[in-house]
Amino acid sequence: MDGLSKTEIKKVAPYFAEYRFKRNQYIFLEGDPAKRFYIIRSGRVKLLKTSTSGKEMVLEVMIPGQLCGGTALFGDTHRNGAQAVEPTVAYGMSREGYENLLSSNPGIARDIIKYLGAKLMDAHDVIISLVSSKVESRIASVIVRLCENHGTRIDGGILINIRLTRQDIADIVGSTVETTIRTISKFKKQGLLNTVGGRFLVKNIDAFKNMMK
Repeated sequence: MDGLSKTEIKKVAPYFAEYRFKRNQYIFLEGDPAKRFYIIRSGRVKLLKTSTSGKEMVLEVMIPGQLCGGTALFGDTHRNGAQAVEPTVAYGMSREGYENLLSSNPGIARDIIKYLGAKLMDAHDVIISLVSSKVESRIASVIVRLCENHGTRIDGGILINIRLTRQDIADIVGSTVETTIRTISKFKKQGLLNTVGGRFLVKNIDAFKNMMK
C-alpha cells in the first residue's frame, strides 16, 4: 500500500506473511473461501470474473503496491479470481489479523477500507464500460484510469509508470489483440499516444476523456 510511513509499515508488518506464486498460478479462484487479502510486493496479478457463458473476463491488471482479495474483509467467498501474470510475491493478511489490526491501529485499518472503496468504484466503472461502450471507448477508459493511478506528468504528456502488453489491454477491455493493436495504432497516428521505453506516453488526456462519454 502506498502512502504508509516507515513507522506504520513496522506496525503492520507482523500481521502479514509472504506468499510466492509462479507464472499463471491462481492466487485464489472465484468462489473460494475468502481467508485473506494480499498486497502485491512484486510481479503482476490479473483479477478475473467468469461470465454466464463461462468465459473469464479480466477486470484489472494489478501491480506492486496494490491490494487484491479485499472480499476477505467483508464476505465469506471471493467474488472474483486472481492469477499471477508473472512470478509474483505478495504479502497476505488474514481476516483475523485485520481485526486485530483494527483494534490496535484503527487509522491504518481505515486507510485499507478507503482503498478498497476506491477499487470498488473502479470495478463498477469497468463493468459499465464493458457492457455499454465500443472498444475505442473502453480502451480510452483504461488509459485514463492508468493515467490517474499510475501516471507522472512530464514534458509532452503523462507517462504511465507500468508496462502493459497489448494482450493485457485486450483482456481488460474484452477485445481481441488484433482490434486492440489497431485501435492503439490509430491513437498514435492521431498524435494522442506514444510509446517510451515500453510504456505509454499519453499526449492528450482530454481527448481520451471525451471518448469515454
